[in-house]
Amino acid sequence: MRVAIIGGGPSGIVQLKVLTEAHRRFAIPPLELRLFESHNRLGGIFSHHSYEDAELVSSRYLTAFSDFRPRRDDPDFFSSDRYLEYLDEYATHFELWPYINLNTWVKSIRRGDSSEHVVIYRTASGEEIEWECDAIAICSGVHAIPNIPNLPGIEHVPVVMHSADFKSRKQFGKDKTVMVIGSGETGADICHLAVTGGTDRIILCHRDGWLGAPKACLGHYIFMQRHHFHRVTYTTCREFPDRDFCRGCLAPSTIIRSFLSTYPKSPCLTPFFFNKAWQRISNHVSTPWRPTKWSLATRIRRFFFHTDIPSVSRIIEVAPTPSHISEDGVAHFPLNGRPESERINETIVKPDVVIFATGYLPAFPYLNTPENDGRKPYPVAFDADVRQIWNSDDPTVGFIGFVRPGFGAIPPLAEMQAMLFTMNLINRIPRPLDPEDEWHYRIIHAPDARVSYGVEHDSYAYQLAKDIDGAPSFPEVLKMAFTTKNGWRLPYIWAAGASFNTKFRMRGPWKWEGACEVMTGELWETISRREGLFGKHLVLS
Repeated sequence: MRVAIIGGGPSGIVQLKVLTEAHRRFAIPPLELRLFESHNRLGGIFSHHSYEDAELVSSRYLTAFSDFRPRRDDPDFFSSDRYLEYLDEYATHFELWPYINLNTWVKSIRRGDSSEHVVIYRTASGEEIEWECDAIAICSGVHAIPNIPNLPGIEHVPVVMHSADFKSRKQFGKDKTVMVIGSGETGADICHLAVTGGTDRIILCHRDGWLGAPKACLGHYIFMQRHHFHRVTYTTCREFPDRDFCRGCLAPSTIIRSFLSTYPKSPCLTPFFFNKAWQRISNHVSTPWRPTKWSLATRIRRFFFHTDIPSVSRIIEVAPTPSHISEDGVAHFPLNGRPESERINETIVKPDVVIFATGYLPAFPYLNTPENDGRKPYPVAFDADVRQIWNSDDPTVGFIGFVRPGFGAIPPLAEMQAMLFTMNLINRIPRPLDPEDEWHYRIIHAPDARVSYGVEHDSYAYQLAKDIDGAPSFPEVLKMAFTTKNGWRLPYIWAAGASFNTKFRMRGPWKWEGACEVMTGELWETISRREGLFGKHLVLS
């Protein structure tokens, strides 16, 4: 079997790795594989859309692939450069380089006459080649082309760019007014660079607010005593009811989801995506909005439990997205009844620099091109109706990494997707995939939402683990504990830890011998806590 992998980001790399070892997991011949990457190095968006001081927003515990763990001295959050190095090391460790074609642009894909598909690609030397294959894994990512909303009068601003073109503080200029449109993680990062650079004024514009989440818990005071958490970093939220402890009858259904939906902003139903970069700018944004005098109730609460809020010398103003820019270069903001709208309209904002941190849109320029005219059209990622990986009418075309977790990371989900898609290609899925299981992990979104492919990380990972027969039961975990170093920890982290992929490598066709010790060693740190109210103790991650 021949399989083409399009895209050399984390999703493409892990799909290639999983395919290379399929013949060692199942009784099949080795697969013939080619990965096509249009840039000159691996990494995808982490390579060509990175910027100064960029770091990943999900911890190394979660972001790293299941069987290639980060170094012990790695920081809790990879920098972009370190993550690119990690991906190169991953490719070297698993001997993937012979299959990788860099500086290779996929021009189009068409249905074949003597094969399922034909990939037409152009090499670095300009040579155009056709390669027949049996399946295609599309891993080009959800961040393909910049999403730039229409803003009337934007031409009256001296400098306008999308975050895709932003690289460093020097692009702000000196003593400039910078307006960042978009309150996601990239927008927060750019505001952080602006407020710590040589700018004069920073305005962060949002469409309908955002939901911030800390990447790390930095400590607090309890009864006037300082307590620190050591290496307490964001992994994912643990939600018991929707996964391991309700398997079979409740998790695949909507019973629990319907119950949770009676509460506003339920974690698995929230239409928001958490902004984990918020912590970098929270004090700069909140300073002008904090009360000058605390109420009695707040003073009592602060006596028992409070977190230090360091003072800042500069603020970041908040505003709704402007309605237009007038000919004199002044931004005009709607009066929508919100306090930041009223406050910003009391001032004149004339931006020197506008940066659209408004995300990206997926694109598939190589699908349904003129070369495929007269043949069966190809699906795109959002036609995938089987676990959001492939279309039931076209199972040899997979879309890996085309999901966005509300609170999680794409690379580990791509690894789970890669395992299931590989089993689909070689007809080794252990049981039929129930369509009723398609809904419990999806994030409900507004009809006009730009991101319509959101998933709840833990629920989705657990569903894929069940599909590949990789989710261990409690009796199995107890049995494994007897043969694992520090095995007493295994049942606890299995129950209380997040859905790390390594948890789903302890059994099944993709079993990895090192999984149990990683669980009781490295990943144990994610649920062990120190210096809490009752001394050393453990909590859910």
